[in-house]
Amino acid sequence: MKVLSWKAFLALAFFICTLSGCGGVTNSTPPPPPPPPPPKPTFTSTPPTSAAEGVAYSYQVTATSPDSSAITFTLTTAPSGATLSRSTVAWTPTHAESRTANSFTVTATTAAGASATQSWTVTPNGTVTITAVATYWTPSGSVNIPPQWPANVNYPAALIPQPDGSLLRLQGAANADGSFSIPNVPAGNYWLEINPNANYWTTASDFDDGYDVIGRPLATTATENTTTFTSSISGINPSTTGGDFFLALTDFDDSFSPAFGQIPANSTTFTSSLPVTSNVNWTQVTTLYLGQYVFTTSGNFTGYLLGPSQTVSNVAFVNGATNPINGTLSSSPTVSLPLSITGSAWAALAASAGPGTPSPTVSDYSVFAQPYATDRLALPSSGSLLGPDLILIAPAVPPAAGSTPVPASYACSFSVASLTSPLSGLGLAPITTDVNYGTLSYGDPYPSSWPRIFEYCQISTVTLPRPNSTVTDTFMVTNKQATALPTSAVAPLLGPVQSATLNGGSFFQTATLSTTAVTISWSSPSTGQPYGYFVQVYQLGTLPSGGTGYTLAGMYGTAQTSVALPFLSAGNTYVFAILAASDANANIETKPLRHQIPSAESAVVSAPFVTQ
Repeated sequence: MKVLSWKAFLALAFFICTLSGCGGVTNSTPPPPPPPPPPKPTFTSTPPTSAAEGVAYSYQVTATSPDSSAITFTLTTAPSGATLSRSTVAWTPTHAESRTANSFTVTATTAAGASATQSWTVTPNGTVTITAVATYWTPSGSVNIPPQWPANVNYPAALIPQPDGSLLRLQGAANADGSFSIPNVPAGNYWLEINPNANYWTTASDFDDGYDVIGRPLATTATENTTTFTSSISGINPSTTGGDFFLALTDFDDSFSPAFGQIPANSTTFTSSLPVTSNVNWTQVTTLYLGQYVFTTSGNFTGYLLGPSQTVSNVAFVNGATNPINGTLSSSPTVSLPLSITGSAWAALAASAGPGTPSPTVSDYSVFAQPYATDRLALPSSGSLLGPDLILIAPAVPPAAGSTPVPASYACSFSVASLTSPLSGLGLAPITTDVNYGTLSYGDPYPSSWPRIFEYCQISTVTLPRPNSTVTDTFMVTNKQATALPTSAVAPLLGPVQSATLNGGSFFQTATLSTTAVTISWSSPSTGQPYGYFVQVYQLGTLPSGGTGYTLAGMYGTAQTSVALPFLSAGNTYVFAILAASDANANIETKPLRHQIPSAESAVVSAPFVTQ
């Protein structure tokens, strides 16, 4: 066994003690503190926050560093298309980037690695673009007709609210493609004035003022000529009592019929001759819809149901000639519709239609096939027949003296208006009680892809005293709706607005105003969900006939429940109407006239107000 020497033992002990500390004092020192971070740069430039669509935006970025080290810049947040070259931010706002906030962030970094950021937003003024294409739906597809913008007028325009309550008018110009552009419009709400009777409170940069029409646009020739249409129709189901009606419709967009009339009792044929002097280009007609409308009395229903029919294609009319219309009707596939009307619910709407004692005056309804356009509702112009919309059911309206009933619906094309003539012959007597018409069976030969639409309306009349006069004025107020074929009793889908006020006072109480600043407010209807409201302004004045009455002086569409009306003037008498509108497609701020079922309208009118 080898024994350590005492010197080796002491050396080992010293080594071990040194490793473990042995509780003694050491000679180690703490590490030095880390160096301070490099100083951050400071931005010395202020970014511009104004810009305009299509106009180059530039910002020269500057910054300093306390240690005077070099600084580099990077663009860490920016809209599409913005660039940073050395220290210059460059950007040209697109249409999509205008009239909305765009965020920017620039990072400044020193050579020593310190950094700071600068952030800002830019909301460029932008161009408001209006399209107003009339889309005509025909057997061969759609035809788009651009508008003819009026010349030498100050509209369309964007009316921009100012801090003092005034409106700044920004005008634009028509484009080669038929659109209309108004440049330099700031972000936010503004009145878009299409014309004095079509104003919309909107934030939109793109506005579709177009609409849909069933049928071909009416074409014309350079000169008038007389074109005669002669019809010889067989296949008529004879009626022992008479009263049936023959009707031929074209694929034009109006309600012209080249052959129509009552069918004699016990007749199996129909003939007619109709000369027409006009400049209409009849060669554009390609399709005819021929139908025998069977006069039917069944339970509570009295009216017309489509019977035998025929669709005639490849029509070739010649202007200035005699054009034969030959056809052989055949039975149509039969459809049954249980129909009942909740007349009491419709009559209740009249109570809130205006001041005084409004009363339901006319009701009307119809079932029709809308040809060609399968995914939208094309509404007829006011006071017209349904054009080429193809009637399947129409109640018999009491005819005017010396005329015969026609299987068509008129009343539902009207809205609010000042009446200067009676409503007789316009529709049915008001349906004020619940009525079950039973199951109605009718022919329907048309393609299944064409929408079948049920339209119902009630016109109420409101009598208004004329201020400072013994004369009264009458307004008609229409509540109406268009839906798919009903599967239950027909009741209103949309009620009128509630709690309407004018400058905080009653909407239905005549007053003299000491101001032309008028604000109309209301609450939403208790039934239905409007997409917007139309406030109409009627002004008392001289009519074209020379008499005195109310004419439409402005219409203002809004999605809000309050509107400050522009352009009223002192010394006038006004009546206002509020129309609530619901629709499956229309948007009052972007496309107010592009409709889809279900679509409804409900209205109220005010008392007269005098401005001083």
